[in-house]
Amino acid sequence: MRIRVTAAIALAALLVLPSVLSAQAAPAQAKPPAISVTLEYFENNSGIFDVKDTAGASVPTPQFGDELKLGWTIVTGKGDVAELKMTHTGTIIKVSQNTNFTLSQLRGDTGGQDVFALAVGKVRTVAGKASGKDLYQIKTQSAVCGVRGSDIVIESLPGTFDKLTTLEGTGWIQNLDGQALDVAQGFAVDALAGFQAVKVPQDVFDSLANDMKFTKLDVNETMAINKAYQETVGTPPPAPAQPATPAPTTPPPPRKSTALDNLMTALHDILGMEIGALNISGTTYQMVTLEPTFKIGSFKAALYLPVIYTGDMFNPSDWYHPLGNNEWSFGTDKSGTIPIVEDFLTDLLLKIKYIEWGNQRDPFFFKVGNLEDITIGHGLIMRDFANDADFPTVRRVGVNLGLDFGGFGFEAMVNDAALPDIFGGRLYFRPIPGFKGALGFSTLVDWNPGKDYNGGAALVGDPIFFNPGVDLDLPFFESDPFSIVAFADGALMVPYFRSPPTDPRYSGIPAGVAWNAVYDPTAALPVKNWGAAAGLFGNLIIRDLTWRVEFRDYTGAFIPQIYSSDYERQRSQFVSQVLGYLTNPTAVQDAQTLGIFGEGGITLSRLFSLHLSYFWPWTQDPTTHNFTFANDDFLVKFTLQKGVIPVVNIWGSISYERTNFIPTIMSGGGVKLFDANTLVSATINYPVTDYLDVSLLYTTTAARDSSGNLIYASSTDMLPQLNTSLAIMTTVHL
Repeated sequence: MRIRVTAAIALAALLVLPSVLSAQAAPAQAKPPAISVTLEYFENNSGIFDVKDTAGASVPTPQFGDELKLGWTIVTGKGDVAELKMTHTGTIIKVSQNTNFTLSQLRGDTGGQDVFALAVGKVRTVAGKASGKDLYQIKTQSAVCGVRGSDIVIESLPGTFDKLTTLEGTGWIQNLDGQALDVAQGFAVDALAGFQAVKVPQDVFDSLANDMKFTKLDVNETMAINKAYQETVGTPPPAPAQPATPAPTTPPPPRKSTALDNLMTALHDILGMEIGALNISGTTYQMVTLEPTFKIGSFKAALYLPVIYTGDMFNPSDWYHPLGNNEWSFGTDKSGTIPIVEDFLTDLLLKIKYIEWGNQRDPFFFKVGNLEDITIGHGLIMRDFANDADFPTVRRVGVNLGLDFGGFGFEAMVNDAALPDIFGGRLYFRPIPGFKGALGFSTLVDWNPGKDYNGGAALVGDPIFFNPGVDLDLPFFESDPFSIVAFADGALMVPYFRSPPTDPRYSGIPAGVAWNAVYDPTAALPVKNWGAAAGLFGNLIIRDLTWRVEFRDYTGAFIPQIYSSDYERQRSQFVSQVLGYLTNPTAVQDAQTLGIFGEGGITLSRLFSLHLSYFWPWTQDPTTHNFTFANDDFLVKFTLQKGVIPVVNIWGSISYERTNFIPTIMSGGGVKLFDANTLVSATINYPVTDYLDVSLLYTTTAARDSSGNLIYASSTDMLPQLNTSLAIMTTVHL
């Protein structure tokens, strides 16, 4: 029995042995890697990093190692990065901040292409198994970029540049005309600027390579894969030449005029010229304007050099004179030393559009020129004051500056350095060493609020408005990435009259300080005409997300942030309110208004910015003590950056601010939403070429006569007429 079993086992072994030996002799067939793209690493520093599916919906909670599906898009914000890996080729991709990058196509088991779409932003690609430009492509709006066993960076801002830079190996780029170029290491080609290989300066090359370093994925490992693959299949051939425009196999050497090219590029960014038509107070003017602009770090500056004329550009008598001033005379139309010097300095200052450094609450900041956002302290008295509401009809050179010495500091402003009438500032102290809490004292003055009064300032006593205030600043956290600051403010509105008003409606108001405006011991509220506010404000994500909420309480004729963007249009109306308050104190002296103010803003670099604010007030009737809805204030500003809309490539901005917003809507105000209580402007830009833009500008301006005086709707209306200005401008980038 044992012999039979042994024989049977031996026989089976003889039958199986050939197949075993055959299996050992044949090499094992490795399973090919899956054809996929995985999200190996990302950083969501902006808080808006997103992975979107084919329908544009956000993929919930993306994780390291997630597989990207066809049509999915990586969207990065400021400070974000993402790193991708193509598992079937070993190719790695770094997606930089502010980028929109889509997986458009993947090769199949039998061949095909890997294709990505770069809508805007910057990516770096290090090729693994890449044997030709057709196998792996990145498409922008104006170019197709191929990876041919190389390490390249592709940058795209639609309508501005579509550039490929080769860090190592050879890249390939083709423009919309079918022209193609191989791009050697250290060279770059821009499909929208000459389409020729240009040597990249070493410092720029090093900066780009450093900026696009991988965090998790290993470049050396990928390059080793590439090297081994090239040794197996052979070096890929160069891109085939195009019949009409042969592509050189090697980039040409840098041209001798590179320094001149760099100079012209810098001038293109600095110099700009506008040509077009402009409507001012019902008159259509032609305009040619040079606007040189400069930006170095925190420093920004622009000049405004206009020739605005009605008929003959070369006839100064046909030129527009803002506020009646011939801004190109430089004193030659004056007599006497002092008038000549004054006119020379005024005309010289008018050529400054703005000069800026830093922001409020920085250790040092200053702003000079046409300004739209002057704020003192926390803004209870002055917030977002604009001296350019009617630009370019009225142009002024305002000044706003601040210095923080640690233990104390100050802020100051003036609306017009040439003819100041609104000015003031804030001095603050930090009494506790090592604690950032500050106690501040402010005073803002309108030296001539009646200058535009319908009928003359003498009718209302040629007043002066004084606004003293005190505030407490308590920063819990304050830094660029994140801040929360608590505050509390109080202020008064104290009128002074140089003479008794001549208008019979305001008889009985004497000259001098109207102390009864702020203190009346017989009233239910002895101290009145005051305002107070308390709240919090701060920012998130490197100042790209700002917020503010505050509670307000005020009485009498006091209005929070009275000095705001539309104050100079409305101050005649405000003068009437103050005089009405003084002549009929029993009707309003005990009236009290409570309200909540909130605002928020978001800025996505290279995409858009949005700012919203709303003040919701309720006024108490002094007799019934019931609260009713009062004059509110609504503001919206939206800016769309260049290149966000790739098809039509338009960009621009719109701004709308109005007081008495909801009551006007509820009363069926309709077109009154665009009266003198309103500031509105819109700009739409379209690039015709790299050096030429066409812009449509819409704005509303207060009507003025040839001397710059406001024109009112009627003899009793304290709001000026409003003109609509619609202009088509051609901007030439020199």
